[in-house]
Amino acid sequence: MALSEVPYIRWAKYEGLMGRHRLTASAVPPVEWSDIGLDPGSLALTEYSPYGPEEVFQRLNSDWGIDPGGIVLGASASHAHFCFAASMVPQGGTVVHESPGYFPLLDALSLLGVRKVPIQRRFEENYRLDPAELQQKIEAEKADLVLLTHLHNPTGVALSEDEIAGLVEVVEKTGCPVIIDEMYRPFLDPDPGPICLRHPKIVSVWGLNKIHGLPQVRFGWGCGTPQLADQARRIFDSTTLHTSCLTDQVARAAMNHLDVLAARGRKISRGGWAQFSKWLKNHDLPLVEPSGGLTCFPRIPSSVARDGDHFRELCMERDLNVTPGRFFGEPNHVRIGFGAPEEELKVSLQILGEVLEAGRGPAS
Repeated sequence: MALSEVPYIRWAKYEGLMGRHRLTASAVPPVEWSDIGLDPGSLALTEYSPYGPEEVFQRLNSDWGIDPGGIVLGASASHAHFCFAASMVPQGGTVVHESPGYFPLLDALSLLGVRKVPIQRRFEENYRLDPAELQQKIEAEKADLVLLTHLHNPTGVALSEDEIAGLVEVVEKTGCPVIIDEMYRPFLDPDPGPICLRHPKIVSVWGLNKIHGLPQVRFGWGCGTPQLADQARRIFDSTTLHTSCLTDQVARAAMNHLDVLAARGRKISRGGWAQFSKWLKNHDLPLVEPSGGLTCFPRIPSSVARDGDHFRELCMERDLNVTPGRFFGEPNHVRIGFGAPEEELKVSLQILGEVLEAGRGPAS
């Protein structure tokens, strides 16, 4: 049996938290209880709902017109993603996935013995998705499922309207279902909404995490057709009895404050990127500008370090942590998070600049 190693998740839990200064975070700083209008003393230990609080279904229906029967609330967005994916790909099936990409979503399918086939999103092409190349890959490999992210993780690049239209056409022509992790999509302003609305074989996954300031609540959802959701609930029933009653109550409260929480998250994202892009003007660090979100994915110059892991070692010598790009399929890159509070980010960027300059050595 092939057990998933999920190397990035293991790293994030331990090594990712090292260092006094960190550019590893991928979510906005947490909110307070008062920000979601909830007194923790009011939390009940006896509440129960078989598939999650009704208020979440109602909010997603109100915001996007999604049929509540097509929504699966998970113990996290990753759990909801797994429930849909495991119900759609057969044992030993073929999964086409983007690279670079967020591989934990793929690793979770290891127990099914899936065959993993990458499709490249290239630095030189601004990480655009090529629908024609995707269709060719699906047909040549007889793919059972495609996994994508929007905003792209780790780069923060959004799918353009042409790319989305092309993707929908590919799904229509091939019949191959697609799951899109859209955790960072709400950072776009205005939020264009979930891509699942564009085709019945597309599933969108997101939740209360990156933008809302509730990263430890672990509550997310997948949205598709009622038929796909019913299949996903069979996996849900096999992997957990129901979501936590405490999480359900926090999620219910947050539903009444989503707009305010999202506005806060976008403000943090804009401020962080403004600070980072100002710093970037004085430093040679090649990257593709993110469309939104909290992360970017620069390429490390060979004159500075051998690869992303070596660059992290140089940073850690100064108590600064960054995320090596090998976890996302690009060893010569690092993922940098710029969502920290302004003063913390300022200090971290100053150190980052010192590491870059020291690595290049004295000017000739």
